[in-house]
Amino acid sequence: MRSRDGLWSRSALLSGLLALLLFLVPPLVAAAPNDAVQDAAPLLQRLDHAHWIAQGHGPHVLYVIFDPNCPYCHVLYDELQPRIQPDQLTVRYVPVGYLAPSSFGKAAAILEAKNPLAAIQKNEKGFNVTSHDGAIPEILPNTASTNALHSNMGILKATGQKIVPTLIYTRRDNTVKIIKGTPDQADLPAVLKEIR
Repeated sequence: MRSRDGLWSRSALLSGLLALLLFLVPPLVAAAPNDAVQDAAPLLQRLDHAHWIAQGHGPHVLYVIFDPNCPYCHVLYDELQPRIQPDQLTVRYVPVGYLAPSSFGKAAAILEAKNPLAAIQKNEKGFNVTSHDGAIPEILPNTASTNALHSNMGILKATGQKIVPTLIYTRRDNTVKIIKGTPDQADLPAVLKEIR
């Protein structure tokens, strides 16, 4: 009799927990953060003042937070190249360095280069897809680039997760969209058309 009461108690407890979960899950899912942020003024202000490297001169601004050793960032870079002119983009690359031991020094090398865009292009042109290794040699960062990279990492953390690439842009409805990871190649044109 005792074990039967214990079994009934556990069964009742499990049923009660299941009912509670079924009751609570829909509101929790509805409250989950969306990739469209209504009040992103602080994030955009930080991005505007971040240490980024621009490519293109179009009116549609896309921020891309990247690591020089990130294979997915490399794929995104390659996919964006033929779209910058026709889609009237300005891509602002925001370097961070955390994926590999050499990432920080490579990101610093990009920031400290005489021509940072040429440094990004060199890194991506010679990117080793097998070893996930950007082509630019790492350097010992100076204080300014160290501070810039720490600031850029703070921006990445402020998006909610440390995932690269992270794409951030203002949509036509004035909300800010954050995309973690590389969009599918088939979805990229729609993403770019959304940029205000």
